[in-house]
Amino acid sequence: MKLTSESKILLGILSATVGIIALAVVVMSQPAKPIDRQTLLPADSTTRGNASASAYLVEFSDFQCPACKAVKPVVDQIVKTYGDRLVFSYRHFPLPQHTYAQKAAIAAEAAGRQGKFWEMYDLLFANSESLSDDMITGFADQLGLDKKQFTADITDLAITGRVNRDRDYGTTIGINATPTFYLNGVKLNLTSWNNLKTEVEKVLQ
Repeated sequence: MKLTSESKILLGILSATVGIIALAVVVMSQPAKPIDRQTLLPADSTTRGNASASAYLVEFSDFQCPACKAVKPVVDQIVKTYGDRLVFSYRHFPLPQHTYAQKAAIAAEAAGRQGKFWEMYDLLFANSESLSDDMITGFADQLGLDKKQFTADITDLAITGRVNRDRDYGTTIGINATPTFYLNGVKLNLTSWNNLKTEVEKVLQ
């Protein structure tokens, strides 16, 4: 059967389309390339566990995010159980719909300047549904922080810049929801929070 010129053009377009789709399937099926450790885990990161461990878990999170609060006990258990073989880093990704997410992140960093980041982290998550300016100030008192320094630090542009750096970097790598976890530089697609522990255990085996 002799093909018309129109048929040949149509067949050529169809063949090219099939080829593009096949190539896209191959590319998308390839495992994601891990993000470089120094990029994902900057030298000034706030961490728990063994800072020199080869395994590293990074969470982009929001102190007013219900899902972030739900996964926190799992993260705490991972750090408690595997902290000698793993380093965990918390990075800020305050979502605009959460009124106190940015302020909470700044408060945690301000507390961190006095060595109380993780204590503030615990208080912020424990009270995430009812945060207010007065409550955050009260946490500083509860933790025995130098009130004058804390008040100055929460207005320090360097701290705001650190929080914004985390958020902006998260945006550049495609984060649009919290919590988002990276294990050894690879983004985790979790079907349940308990899967986080499973994924960590696989890496540590």
